[in-house]
Amino acid sequence: MEHLNETQRYFIEEHVEDFRDGFISRRELIRRVSLIAGSSAVASTILAACDLSPRPAGSSGAPTGAASPTASAALVAQPYATPPPAPVPDGITVKENDPRITVSKPEVKGADGANLMAYMAKPNVSGKVPGVVVIHENRGQTEHIRDVVRRVATAGLVAVNIDLAARAGGADKLTDSAAYNAELGKRSIADKLSDHNAMITYLRGQSTGVLGVVGFCFGGGEVWNLVAAAADLKAAVPFYGPQPANFADIAKTKSAVSAVYAELDTRITGTGPQMEEQLKKAGVPYQITVYPGVNHAFHNDTNADRYNAAQAQKAWVATIEWFRKYLA
Repeated sequence: MEHLNETQRYFIEEHVEDFRDGFISRRELIRRVSLIAGSSAVASTILAACDLSPRPAGSSGAPTGAASPTASAALVAQPYATPPPAPVPDGITVKENDPRITVSKPEVKGADGANLMAYMAKPNVSGKVPGVVVIHENRGQTEHIRDVVRRVATAGLVAVNIDLAARAGGADKLTDSAAYNAELGKRSIADKLSDHNAMITYLRGQSTGVLGVVGFCFGGGEVWNLVAAAADLKAAVPFYGPQPANFADIAKTKSAVSAVYAELDTRITGTGPQMEEQLKKAGVPYQITVYPGVNHAFHNDTNADRYNAAQAQKAWVATIEWFRKYLA
């Protein structure tokens, strides 16, 4: 996979894991990898070098010890929205007309003038509050991600997400997740950082200027990219984010980092000690939490195969408390 970039390799590894866990067929795996690699011949070569054997049941994506709706709903009482007690197919747990927030779609442009398809939610409070950049998974600005933006706002923070494949129409147009991955995989780290910086600049003007960032899966990797780039962010929370190639640059960060990992997500969680080493060098506040019995994407309540309400709620409460502590 030498000719592929970091993002493309990550997406292919995710698809291979989905196949090994039994979530997709071999034909679908080949289709997805072909879209990313550019041809079925290249995809076949790549997959020939991969371990495609079924993974043991104990390491599959099925949540272990998932709480019942009643138990998880009573897990914690908070004045802000938390992940739901059971999967939500439409991705909506906080409605756009929720009286606690105001939603908008501001025109935020990239350095090339492209509309980045921003989605913003503000708490209905007087005065300005700190801001949080929300970075999507590898499927773009889905309803789930917009819901996460709204959840952040219910916690008293202004939140914004952009679609990193906006120039190709974003998730609304690229409804085939494999086609979306292929489009997103064409973008360089520099391209994506440029869009993130445009979003950060905009959000700074909509808030107190004190900002944090949270991202999930691919978006967790983008959080690490921002941390490694020493972006002017006071707090960062990557959810099971892949390790960037330049992870040693994390030692330059000034951000307080709370890294979320999943016990069964060994491909990602195994890099945690290296990330911790760099955070120690940076001398910033940090915490690394490995949530037990769950796998990659355990926070996504639209993913019935991976969602775990109890651990998702714990991780989200910890995230909001981290922001409240370091964005004050």
